[in-house]
Amino acid sequence: MAKPLADYVKLPELEEYGEWFKDFADLYREDGILQVTWKTNNGPMKHSGMSHRAISQLVRILSMDVKNEIIIFTHIGDTWMIESDPNGWETYSELPTQRFQHQYFDDTNLIKNMVFDLDVPTIGAIPGPGFHWDSAMLCDVTICTEDTKMEVPHAQGGLVPGDGMGLMCQHYMGTKVGNYYMMTSRQFTAQDMLKYGMVSEVVPKGKAVERAWEIARMWKTMPYENRTIMSNLAKRPLKKLLVDDLKLHTVSEQYGSLLRVAAGDLGDENSSQQDEKYISRTSDWRYATRDMEQPMTRELWLGMPARAAEWWKKVESGEIENPYVFEHSNEPEGYGF
Repeated sequence: MAKPLADYVKLPELEEYGEWFKDFADLYREDGILQVTWKTNNGPMKHSGMSHRAISQLVRILSMDVKNEIIIFTHIGDTWMIESDPNGWETYSELPTQRFQHQYFDDTNLIKNMVFDLDVPTIGAIPGPGFHWDSAMLCDVTICTEDTKMEVPHAQGGLVPGDGMGLMCQHYMGTKVGNYYMMTSRQFTAQDMLKYGMVSEVVPKGKAVERAWEIARMWKTMPYENRTIMSNLAKRPLKKLLVDDLKLHTVSEQYGSLLRVAAGDLGDENSSQQDEKYISRTSDWRYATRDMEQPMTRELWLGMPARAAEWWKKVESGEIENPYVFEHSNEPEGYGF
């Protein structure tokens, strides 16, 4: 056979991109099944501009590795993302062009890469409560634990909920119910998510990843081609949704943010939106209490920072315990850090 004029371009191997993204994800592959465990350094993933970019870019690279036949997305420990990096948004306070580039492109890619780039079956394994659940809910099948509760936090902080979570609420829950949760920031529980079709199955605490591996190993009994075609059929409803509405949602959030920044610069004390460090001030309190599971009111919205501060005082004094102290518990058997 004659030699071609040029060889195939070398694609990244697991060992290479595992090193590139080591601050944001642990990667473990067995028999073609890849587990992606989101994190920041060696603890829970912190919401930040850097984590936004890492999620979107890692997903794109995963799609280039044909050895990744099935992918499980989960989070380190017994929660999903529950805290923000208080120093992780500095680039968002630069000139509008830089802010747009960081926020719009990273937010958009985070959503669309999960659906358009990954042609293999995907499973979201949610080990507990948290926010920014996009990469789990965009999977073909999503498992969560019985203690999971989540929300779309933007509106309560004065933000336009346009980064994909609001869009998915409308898609999975229906317009009116989805609008309600998107526009009030009320939390929804594991049973709510199962009822409205946001998750496929609810399992006991600590069992989400184990169940995900059971499903992945079941799919491995299918021919590679057929399970890949099956996954593309599973993704089709979301592909149609994102083509129609994703960029409208992400642009709307960025437009609202820039308007808020301009209003604040002009001295408007009621420009409404909290800064991007707001989540850090409420953090674990939102999931350790049931305050956000009840119907939201003006008083509840405005009182959240004070109630969170009071809760942290009790934690620090030893009066109550923070249930979200980090610990490893969601790794499959034989998985090592």
